[in-house]
Amino acid sequence: MPAAAPSRQPGASNRFSGSEAHRLLAAERRWLAAQLSTRPARPWLWLAPPTDAPQAWPLPPPRGLLLRPAGDGYAGTVRCGLPLPLANECLGDVVLQHPEPQRAGPLLEECARVLVDGGRLWLFLLNPWSPYRIRRLHGLQAMSAAPWQQQLRACGLHPGSPVYIGPKWRALAVGDEAATQPGAVEDAASPMAPLRACCVVVAEKRGLAPVAPAPVAWRRGAAPAA
Repeated sequence: MPAAAPSRQPGASNRFSGSEAHRLLAAERRWLAAQLSTRPARPWLWLAPPTDAPQAWPLPPPRGLLLRPAGDGYAGTVRCGLPLPLANECLGDVVLQHPEPQRAGPLLEECARVLVDGGRLWLFLLNPWSPYRIRRLHGLQAMSAAPWQQQLRACGLHPGSPVYIGPKWRALAVGDEAATQPGAVEDAASPMAPLRACCVVVAEKRGLAPVAPAPVAWRRGAAPAA
């Protein structure tokens, strides 16, 4: 029987290798750590991209899961595929750091399922208009945030406006500081936003607010108040 074809070609464009890519990933982690420090301490899931420097990944705390694509599934803290072996509404935060576009639909549906009401999904994408990506990250795939935002809405999540982080032309020699310099974070309204290396979309899961029963006097056919 012929061997099954792999889900992607070796050395495909979604593989983050080389010092420039490692610096960008490190800058993203540093930025995200500051954001998550203000969030409630809930279990979380982090899906990191394939990289040739796994030792650079942050170690997950006791209530976190860290995974990366491996064949048709994921490996890391646990080895699994889709659907994720997690209960409904069990996570407070899900981080998707440069996910593979071909897995987007089922993956986003799973993320929406495991998030609690008020939970957030943090989606990191390469900015297709960034000079840093064009000059420094040769061959890495980039997509506009708009199709991802549309898919997030289709899954019942509420995405906000993109935030742009990271270097414009080159990273500092100490890569972890690249996204924490003054002025190194810009929203979509900034004229310099399209130059940043990374686009971040934050989507929230919002539950339906309970609706109290209408007073008797408001109901159709109810007797007038005395």
